[in-house]
Amino acid sequence: MSEHWRYPARVLGCLRNGEITVILCAGMGLVDGGRQTELPVHMIPFDLRMPNSEFDVLLDRVSGHFVKVLRKDEIYLDCD
Repeated sequence: MSEHWRYPARVLGCLRNGEITVILCAGMGLVDGGRQTELPVHMIPFDLRMPNSEFDVLLDRVSGHFVKVLRKDEIYLDCD
């Protein structure tokens, strides 16, 4: 079992207090349309900070903290 979970994310917008609002698991058939959360702006590459930009985020299985932002085509072996 890997140390991280990989979830799709989409930028909603609203840069404030150094954080950008994103939606996790958007469009995956969830009733609420995904989970809205905040990510520190420094974690997101500059070209992916625009509204509707899509990328993946890694969450630590134990702590539940965001570890890294990955591009859709970026390979990361230690995740489910």
